[in-house]
Amino acid sequence: MSRNSRRALATAVVGVFAIAPLVTACAAGRHPQSAMPTRLTEGVNASVHAVDVRNAFVLGPAPGKKLAAGADAPLYAWFVNNAATPDRLVAAEAPGAAQSVQIAGGALALPPNQLVDTVEKTPPAPPSAPTPSVSPSRTPKARTHTPTGGDAPNTTSTPPQRPLANRSRAVAPATTPTAAPSPSSKLIIKGLAKEYSGGETVHVILHFQQAGTLNVDLPVVPWNGYYSTYSPAPAAPTPPATPTMTPPSTPSASSPASQPTATSSKAHKAKTRKKASATPSA
Repeated sequence: MSRNSRRALATAVVGVFAIAPLVTACAAGRHPQSAMPTRLTEGVNASVHAVDVRNAFVLGPAPGKKLAAGADAPLYAWFVNNAATPDRLVAAEAPGAAQSVQIAGGALALPPNQLVDTVEKTPPAPPSAPTPSVSPSRTPKARTHTPTGGDAPNTTSTPPQRPLANRSRAVAPATTPTAAPSPSSKLIIKGLAKEYSGGETVHVILHFQQAGTLNVDLPVVPWNGYYSTYSPAPAAPTPPATPTMTPPSTPSASSPASQPTATSSKAHKAKTRKKASATPSA
């Protein structure tokens, strides 16, 4: 092989190794997928010691609406306790964002190696007992009794009939099926410090009995699409209106109805004189 041929072959090999990384980078993109952090949901994933928090989020208002300052918002999250001993979420707070965070039952139990969520399942309504129907009573046929001794006339005995009301058929009222309510959350953020329309974050601190404290910024997800299957925070009860008592009106002294007119006074005097003249003297 000549010197020129060996030089051409060496140049071709170097060119192939130089182009290979570029082809690989183009196939994987500027950032390879294995090196990119993945986020499959709108919620946030975090961990503290042996407890993993998955898909944690705050449910916001419907699109175009706002959560007013002082309102409540539910917090949905999924927990996995990877320790060999049970743990509990004993408290939560949102400093600077809300007045408090309420946990249903005071704490959330986290058994070992179990998925626990904050979704409050609504128990199904008990089936309504069927209304028994009363069938119309049958009137027994008349029975003929013939005495054994002699040819006595036949006597017919008819038992007393039941009242007509007892023979009427009861009709069970038709029941209208109702849709099952959406599940609510066991964690409620109480008294928001400002308005939220969706897309913001709320800083929440979770306190676990064994795992310790976890600081996390949760997104406020609009109540739309898939998230519309979750219930928003329950509305605060409206206090009943206090009825106002209106005092009865007192007729004023200047009212025309309270003062007799001069015409009515003269007519009364004339009527009295007429009665006096019509009375015979003794």
